[in-house]
Parts: sequence; structure tokens; C-alpha cells
Amino acid sequence: MHLSSRLALLAYKTLTTLVAPLGASFLAYKKRNDPPYGKRIFELLGCYKDRLESCVWFHGASVGEINAIKPLVVEFQKQHPFENIVLTTMTTTGLNAAKYLKGVNVEFSPLDSPLAVSGFLNSFNPKALIIIDTELWPNMLGLAKKHGCMISIVNARMQEKNCVSYLKHKTLVEDLISSNLSKVMCITDADKERFIKIGVPKQNVMVTGNIKYDLKPRENMFNDAMVLKTQLLGDCVFGAISTHDGEETTIIDGYVKAKETIKDLKLVLVPRHQTAGTLSCEYLDKLGISYVRKSSLKSISDFTGDILIGDTIGEIETYFGLCDLVLMGGSFVNIGGHNPLEPAFFSLPILTGPDYHNFTEQFDKLIECGGAYLAEDSNKLSKYIVKLLSDKELLKKTGIKALDIQQQGRGALNKTLEQLDKLLY
Repeated sequence: MHLSSRLALLAYKTLTTLVAPLGASFLAYKKRNDPPYGKRIFELLGCYKDRLESCVWFHGASVGEINAIKPLVVEFQKQHPFENIVLTTMTTTGLNAAKYLKGVNVEFSPLDSPLAVSGFLNSFNPKALIIIDTELWPNMLGLAKKHGCMISIVNARMQEKNCVSYLKHKTLVEDLISSNLSKVMCITDADKERFIKIGVPKQNVMVTGNIKYDLKPRENMFNDAMVLKTQLLGDCVFGAISTHDGEETTIIDGYVKAKETIKDLKLVLVPRHQTAGTLSCEYLDKLGISYVRKSSLKSISDFTGDILIGDTIGEIETYFGLCDLVLMGGSFVNIGGHNPLEPAFFSLPILTGPDYHNFTEQFDKLIECGGAYLAEDSNKLSKYIVKLLSDKELLKKTGIKALDIQQQGRGALNKTLEQLDKLLY
């Protein structure tokens, strides 16, 4: 390692050691209602109640990454039933998405400080670290490798702008990040080339595809919800799924305008976080429009009205099952959208706002083939709602095209598992 990198790493370790308690406190405050970390906040600082003699460590930053990596964890567990598996995440929503996995230790990931990461390593003694997407933290990678971990990035992606930023500090990136990676399994050839550019040895980088196409939702929940939808809501239900703060006005305005044409139009609005749900309710109150929170119902069968706020966790398939047409949120604000392959799996037609940079590949394919439509604003949103829900044949064809794209991309999961076996065994 170059001297300049050693000095930079020393400074980073010192800074993160000092800042970690403040970071944990900030997260505890931020998540005090959505839901709170509670006593588990100490896991962020490397203090764990659980102990294992050894494990394979999987990591996904938040709920999107956790949902994507779950099929990989499940299949890996089936193939290696005697391995202890630990799955970590940084968010409470990610934790809730993972808690249904049987036989898997689900923990909060340590913050990227030396003490926190060392606390995790000492508690669980991982022999491998498998990270989904592009979570490249210097302390996590460096200390895990020093501990003896084989480190692999799966579903690896790198945007061109990020690659350019890394290349401005190439020596530092090579020493603190690239040199620690045993295997990088990329989504596309372009991602592969970018990882090679930032110094990952060519022989350690390969293309395996996108495991997000291999998702395995809970179809029973979807099917049960479809039966209830037919009985309760009719066949004109617009769903806005995983919405974020600041999107409520665009989505609700689009719905209200569309309802002028489709009188029996219903809205199922599912916020990503509690704050987004609160803002949506406040805006509906301001407009004088009534709604029902899912959390206030004993059962979905008790719902009456036109607008359901899906403020419960772990029921995404239920909400999909209530919809005829789905907008994926995070696309009218600078979030980058959410995974369109989830509704595509259920042959649901898809809408998106203009910012879907997290899922560019998927949305571009869906839009090109007619499985999804791009709505730039509330006016376009209302037009597409009316267009699709007024033409049942078009609605059906759009959903089938979306399913075709989802099915065509499958196969990355098996390729990734094969490479993990070669790496670990």
C-alpha cells in the first residue's frame, strides 16, 4: 500500500471512530417512529448479543438490496445447509424485509468504523463477505480481508459518473477498495469494464447478469389479495408503490385528475417510509379527500372507500394483488426509482416518473417493449392512468410484455451461486 493511502486510511479510521457514536445517535433519532432501532442501535457500533463460531456473511444496504439478495441467500442455504448465515442491513425496513428468512441470523450492519466492524467480525467470525450492489466501505473491506474473508460483490454495478469520481483518486481506490475484492460479479459488460478501470484485477471480474430478475415473491399473498380486490375494489385500481417524501402531490394530483374521467377509480398508496405516508395523509386532508390507513383495519376485507394508505410492513405482495396498474415510486424525486421487476413478475402494467436511474436497464427494456410507460409529471400520469385502465385489452397486453422482460432476464442467480461455490469451496 502506498504511503499516501496509509495516511488517508489512518485519517479515515480516526474520523470514523470518533463519528460512529454520533452517526448511531442520529439514526436512532431519525428512525424513532419509522420504526425505531430500539436497543438494537448498539449493533451499529459492533455490540452484538449473538455469537457464532463461523459464518458466511451476506450484506445488503437497505430493503431494496435485501429483497434482491434474499433468493440468493435462500438458495445458498439450501445448497450448504451446514453453513451459518448472517445477513446484515443498515435500515429498519431492510431488517423487517429479512426477518422472515428461516435459519438466518439477521443483524444490523456495523457502521464503517474500526471498532464497530471489528466487533462484528469477533462476534460472528465470517469466512466470506458477500455484498450486493456497490457497498464499498474501506474499513469493512480492509478489516474483513485482514480477518481472512473472501470478499465478493454480487449484482455489481457502477455508473459512469461514479467510475470517473473513483479514477480521480485511482491509487487510493486501488489500495483501499479494489485490492480487497476477491470476485466481482457484474450485471453488464459496461459495469465489468468500469470495475477493471478502478483497479480490480481483470481475472477477478466477470458478468453474471442481474439476480433481481430471479426474484421469488410470495405468490400466495398476491393471489389472496386478488380475490379480495375483485370483491372489494373492482377493476380500476391504481397503485403507487414505495413512494417517497415529496412525491405525494404529483401522485395524488394525477389520481384526482384521472378520477374525473374514471369515476370508480381507486388508489392504493404504499409509502416507503412512515414520513412519506404522513405527508400523503396531510396532503389528502388538505384536499378534503377521505382515506383509510391499512394499519387501522383488522383485515383488508374491512376496507371501504376509494383510497387505501398501505402503511404496514412486509405485505408488498398483498398491495400488488390489489392493483390493476402500478407506479413505482422514488421516480418523481431524486431517489432513482424502485425495482419494476416485482410488479412485472405478476404481469402488472407499470408506470414510472422521470428519475429511474437505479433501474435504468430494466425500465429502458420495459418502456421500449411497451411493458411500462414514462410519466414526466402529474398530467402525464393522469393520462396514462386513464389510457390503460380504460382499455382492458391494452392493460392486459402491457402486463404480459412486462412479464416477458422479467422472465427473459432470469438465470443470473444460478451463475452467481456457481461462482460463489468456486470462490468458497
